Amino acid sequence: MPEKLKTSRSASAFRAIGRGLEDALGHLSKDKAYLVGVSGGRDSMALLHALVAAGFQNLVVCHLDHGLRGKASQSDARLVGKEAGKLGLPVETARAQTDRYAKDHGKSIELAARELRYCFFRECARRRKCPRLLLAHHADDQVETCFFQFLRGSGAPGLAGMRASSKSGGLQILRPFLNVSRENIDAYVCSKAIAFHEDATNADPNHTRNRIRHEVLPTIEKSFGPSFRAAILRASEILRHENDWIESQVPELPPAFSCAAVRVLHPALQLRAVHQWLRRNGAPEPGLRETRRVLALLDVKNGPAKISLPGKTHARRRAGQIFIEGEEAGAQTLRERGK
Repeated sequence: MPEKLKTSRSASAFRAIGRGLEDALGHLSKDKAYLVGVSGGRDSMALLHALVAAGFQNLVVCHLDHGLRGKASQSDARLVGKEAGKLGLPVETARAQTDRYAKDHGKSIELAARELRYCFFRECARRRKCPRLLLAHHADDQVETCFFQFLRGSGAPGLAGMRASSKSGGLQILRPFLNVSRENIDAYVCSKAIAFHEDATNADPNHTRNRIRHEVLPTIEKSFGPSFRAAILRASEILRHENDWIESQVPELPPAFSCAAVRVLHPALQLRAVHQWLRRNGAPEPGLRETRRVLALLDVKNGPAKISLPGKTHARRRAGQIFIEGEEAGAQTLRERGK
C-alpha cells in the first residue's frame, strides 16, 4: 500500500475511533473504574489500547478462557496478561468448561459461551465493585447481528440490534466501537502495531455467524455495493427508536392477569406484554412460540385452559385469569395470587 494512502487510512481510523469513544463515553468520568472484556482478538485489543490512549487508566482487564481451543486459548490468556502488564492494568481471568455446560443445559456452543462469558463479567463486577463493562462490538458486528436476527424471524427488538449502552444483570454495558467499522479497527491496529491473536474459529463455516460474515454479506456487497451496510445500520437505529416507544406503551401484567384486560390491547402490545410476563415469572428463555401459546388461553370459549412451557412449568386459565404453575417460579406466582 502506498505510504500516502496508508497515512490517510490511519488518520481516518484514529478519527473514527476517537468519535466513537467520545460519543459513547464522553459524558463519563475517566477516573472511574471500568471493566474491559478482552479476548486477545483484534477488536478487543484495539479497544483496550484506545481507551488507555484516551486517558482511561482505571481499567480492569477481564479475560475468560472458554476451554474450547486448547493451547490456542492458553496463548490468548498469556497475550492478554502480557499486554495488561505493559499497560499497568490489573487482570481478572477464569477458565470455563463450555462444552460440558452446553451439553448439560442443552444449548449451542455459541449460546453457552455467551452465557458463561456474561456470568464471568458479573462475577468480576461483584469482586471489583464495578458495574461498568466495556465491550468491543463494532459496526460490522451490528450489521451481522441485524441480519442474523432477520433470518431468525425476530421482531423489532432483535432487528434493532445491539445498543451502545444497555443494562443486563446489574451490568451497565457500553459499546464505544458500535459505529466504528472493522476496516478502521484494522487500520488502527496496524498503525499502532498492536499485538493480537486471530481466533481460528472465526473462519469455521459450521457457525451461522461466520457464514453470514464470510459468504452471505460479501455476496450482497458484490451485487449492491458496500452502502448496504450503512442502510442496515440506519434501519436498526430507526427500529431502536420505534421499539423504545412501543416498550413505553406496554403494561406490566401481574403474576395472575385478567384475560379481559389483555384482550382489549392491540395485538402488538399483547405479544410484548405476555412475553415480558413470561420472563418476569421464571419461564426459561421464552420466545414467540411460548408467547403465542399463552395468548391462546385468552380464548375462553375455544382455546385451551392449560398449555405447557419449558422447565416443567405450564400456564393455566382459571376463572378468567392466567397464571403459571410448576416449579419454584410457578409456586411464587400462586403465592402472589393468594395475597
